Amino acid sequence: METCITKLRGKLPQQEALSICHQINILPLARFGSRRLHLPCIVFSVRRLGIHELRRGDEKLYHARVSALGRVEFTTADDLPVNEPHKFVFVHPWIRHIRGPSSGITITWGGGSESDTDLEADLDDDAEWDEVLPLHAVPVPQVDDYTRALQMVARLGQPFNALLLVQQVNGEYRRVAAEHEIVVSGLRTNVTSKNILATVLEIL
Repeated sequence: METCITKLRGKLPQQEALSICHQINILPLARFGSRRLHLPCIVFSVRRLGIHELRRGDEKLYHARVSALGRVEFTTADDLPVNEPHKFVFVHPWIRHIRGPSSGITITWGGGSESDTDLEADLDDDAEWDEVLPLHAVPVPQVDDYTRALQMVARLGQPFNALLLVQQVNGEYRRVAAEHEIVVSGLRTNVTSKNILATVLEIL
């Protein structure tokens, strides 16, 4: 992580790093409304889509050329229209991870609300504690805005589980190829404000 931040500091200007950080920080909370999931995410458009080979049963191995991510392969039994790649997007939905452990982001589901931290605490309550908690908390070192932005960009560079969505006639999206995890390599240090599209998509 530190090595990646050092490389980014040498190639990503401060203003551009802060711009990327701002795009991600202003994303609203995920929510359900009008029978749709309004999902904040980072979007990567598919430029080309093709079938690499047939697998067992009805499954096919697809390969996609994706903006900023390069070549992505995935397996699915879905019949995807390879002649319409512009309708497909891969998305990075793990915004809380990108923002980092101190983001304090709350996700709202339906009428109630519960923070990610609260959800993790509930899971921890059900687990057995195998470690001794320290008596004194270690103070978190203070970092400047530029370093904090580079930390966020470095998390974008890490591999992540992507969702594949296809755009519908009315502009909403539907998830496809959901049988298996689609792991992509991330952006590594190839991150600029031009290849980061942070937005909210409506998913049926």
